[in-house]
Amino acid sequence: MYRPPSGGGTSESSEQSITEDMVTRYLARKPNFVKRWFKDNATNDLLTDCIRIKEHHGYLTKPRASVTHEMFNNIIQGHRIAKHSTSPKHQYVDYMNLDENDLFFELIRDIANELNVDIVCHKILTNVSILTNSDRGSLFLARGPKDARYLVSKLFDVTAGSTLEQSLHNEDQQIIIPFGKGIAGHVASTREYINIPDAYEDPRFNKEVDNKTGYRTHSICCMPILNRDNVVIGIAQIINKKTGTHEFTSKDINVFRNYLTFCGLGLSNAQLFELSIQEYKKNQLLLNLARNLFREQDDLEHLVNKITTESQGLMQCARCCVYILDRAISPTDKPEDIHFSKGFDMIYGEEFKVTTNDFLENSRYAKIAYHVATTMETVNINEISNNQSLTHLLISNVNDTFELKNLLCVPIMDGDGRVIGVTQVMNKLHERVFTEDDVTIIEAFSVFCGLGIHNTRQYENVVRLTAKQNVAFEVLSYHVVASEEDVQRIVHISIPEANQLRLYSWEFNDMILTDDETVLASIRMFTELELQKKFRIPHDVICRWMLSVKKNYRPVIYHNWRHAFNVAQTMFSMLTTGGINGRMSDLERMGLLIACLSHDLDHRGTNNAFQAKVDAPLAKLYSTSTLEHHHFDQCIMILQTEGNNILQTLSPDDYKLVVHYIELAILSTDLALYFRKRGDFQKLVDNHEEHWTDPGKRDLLRGMMMTACDVAAICKPWEMQQVIAKLVASEFFQQGDIERNQLHVEPIPMMDRAKKDELPKMQVGFIDSICLPVYKMLAEAEPLLAPLYDGCKQNRENWEKIQQEHDKLNLLWAENVSQEALRKIFETSQLNLQSKDLDKIPIDKIPKTKNNNNNNRKSSSSTSIREQQKPFDPELIITIHQNKGAIDTIRGQITELRHDVNQLRTEIHNRQIKTPVSNNETRRGSNSDINNLNQTSVSHHHHHHHHVEQPVATGHSSVCIIL
Repeated sequence: MYRPPSGGGTSESSEQSITEDMVTRYLARKPNFVKRWFKDNATNDLLTDCIRIKEHHGYLTKPRASVTHEMFNNIIQGHRIAKHSTSPKHQYVDYMNLDENDLFFELIRDIANELNVDIVCHKILTNVSILTNSDRGSLFLARGPKDARYLVSKLFDVTAGSTLEQSLHNEDQQIIIPFGKGIAGHVASTREYINIPDAYEDPRFNKEVDNKTGYRTHSICCMPILNRDNVVIGIAQIINKKTGTHEFTSKDINVFRNYLTFCGLGLSNAQLFELSIQEYKKNQLLLNLARNLFREQDDLEHLVNKITTESQGLMQCARCCVYILDRAISPTDKPEDIHFSKGFDMIYGEEFKVTTNDFLENSRYAKIAYHVATTMETVNINEISNNQSLTHLLISNVNDTFELKNLLCVPIMDGDGRVIGVTQVMNKLHERVFTEDDVTIIEAFSVFCGLGIHNTRQYENVVRLTAKQNVAFEVLSYHVVASEEDVQRIVHISIPEANQLRLYSWEFNDMILTDDETVLASIRMFTELELQKKFRIPHDVICRWMLSVKKNYRPVIYHNWRHAFNVAQTMFSMLTTGGINGRMSDLERMGLLIACLSHDLDHRGTNNAFQAKVDAPLAKLYSTSTLEHHHFDQCIMILQTEGNNILQTLSPDDYKLVVHYIELAILSTDLALYFRKRGDFQKLVDNHEEHWTDPGKRDLLRGMMMTACDVAAICKPWEMQQVIAKLVASEFFQQGDIERNQLHVEPIPMMDRAKKDELPKMQVGFIDSICLPVYKMLAEAEPLLAPLYDGCKQNRENWEKIQQEHDKLNLLWAENVSQEALRKIFETSQLNLQSKDLDKIPIDKIPKTKNNNNNNRKSSSSTSIREQQKPFDPELIITIHQNKGAIDTIRGQITELRHDVNQLRTEIHNRQIKTPVSNNETRRGSNSDINNLNQTSVSHHHHHHHHVEQPVATGHSSVCIIL
């Protein structure tokens, strides 16, 4: 009894006693109080104890899972089926107290909810013994395909008091009876019961069992168990009625038949349940196999070892072989072209081994595998001695001591349905044969094997290709990097001054420089910007890197080393002469120069669209800015090659930042990106951006500068612009020729050689859409960049004038032009024809020095020519037009004569070059291979560009040019 402590309460409460009965009644009336108390005060241990007490007394109720679900989980988890608490003997006594109908229904209910085949079979026999008062019984289950069915003893000599463990036959003890043989086999084949009063009088009865056991069999009643489709699924057999003459009466047979009708349904359900368990386990095995196979991706031998091990466990066989073909084969392959590259063999209880070539050629197992590989059909031989079709392949040699009883062989396919190997399992354990279920399992198994083998072989190919790639990279690195001889030669040459090279000039002309001089000029740009000093770049490293970059440009018509060098010089001029230098950090200047020199590395003379058209490997690597990404990759490859890293002294963070600048700069040369970003840059210019401190704005500025440098040839002096335009057009036409002749597609106009006369028009369009906008924006952002804008506008005017003349001449030669139209053409153009200087100066005639005397001479020469020009008579033009055919013939003859004259000029010019000429100008250094940089003759350096067709001589009118 509990008494509350005294003090702190009323006198009444202190005197009152509280009993357990009072608390119990209070809690019963206040369930909410109990809940609150447990929620606020109960410990975990108290709650656990309460739950355990409730479970023990059966007060807690849970949703009852289905019998099937519980049994399924128990079987999958490996738990044995719980035995019934009632002993067979006690259960037998309970059944005997029931009347016949109650007993019958009780026995049916006893098996109705049972889904374990073994227990169902045992209950069937024990219940039949009770119903028929038989001494014992046996039950056989039907197995095998339709054309080769047989009976397997499941339970033997079951009595009313025997347990399942005592009567159950395991696989080693099972008796196999083919349909039609013996008493049980006859019942199975005829589906009719047999009641034998005296077993010894029936010739189908086998007395050997009685002789071994000492048991005397008197009477036998054997009856089929049918499923709902009236198919035999088992045979039940009872022996010796305990009473009377041991003979089974007609009443016993009726009870036996009626009970087995219900038993057939119960057994069918149990078998279906057992089949679902087996299928679940097989699927789990296959999933586990797939999981294991895909873990073994690096070694084919380990993979096949796992395959053979899993095969033996899955198929319950004594031996497993796997054969790998040297290549995947299809039905169209000839048998003589099919060969095994490897074979693997594992015998139960022995070590896994790789077979020899002799085994692959002479073994009977390999011959069967070869037959399966060529026919792509599964072979299942259950009786080797009875098989006639493959007898010639099954003959064993002297060294083969393995006793082959049955064999199952299936092809292994890859994902494309081609055979890549063969799986072969032999001798099913426990004297059993390979069934259709086994064929289904191993075919599914072979699918996973095929994927595993295919992936492993692909992995091995990747490893080999990687090794080959590494070797190729080593070789490529050796050939990509400049030779040490060239490096040492450049290292010991004195680098000319920037003023001598005219690097600060917008009108810089690379045609007067040799290749070595372009390399030295490029190094001078780094020196002038103090980048070599600030980043502590060794002189031999920058020389090697520069020569390596030059070496990685292909000898294409335009996008070659010379173009990259010109782009870098324009960037240098923008930084210095153009006043951008102060807005850029040292890392940005370094990144921009590297990007300019590397922005077209390994250019193939074709554009991004062409890479996609021909499905080039580069197009598979990069979906956008294909060539630009490749140029960047080549740039990084050269930088990372030993002896070429001019960024080696940078910290990791600075190195990443410079590489970031280089990547953005090179990608910015893709005009598709230029068009997307031009609007954003225009907004910054319109808003008069001055500081350019935001990283995103600086990225935009550098990107626009790269575009401006990439197309800067459009700003060069007119004489240079014409030459460069022809180089660009020639490269474009070359791509157009490939598209038309090889790809059989029509090229776009700018790449169509048939439309070369439209070059001036296309140049004007190119300037208007791309060049003028970027130079205008840059000139507004930095006024010192205005010369680029002015040069671009001047060249646009020149191209436009040529286009206008071209249009007039096209109209002149039109078939349907009227005389009045011709008069108007020449009346409106007469002044232009008199004032326009249409002289076309060949490259080798560009003056060597730009001094006033030469300019004066050229000016006076042009003036004298213009003075000699006279207005054309329209009647003369009409006459020319009417005699167009004859004039065309004469024009061809003149062209041939002009060609001969040009060849003669070239020979004379070459002889002049070979003649020693004294040179009083100051030489740079002691190297005799470098020409004077002040010399501006282009004719000495024509080997850097493709040959440019020589224009007509100075002073001829436009009409004479047409002629």
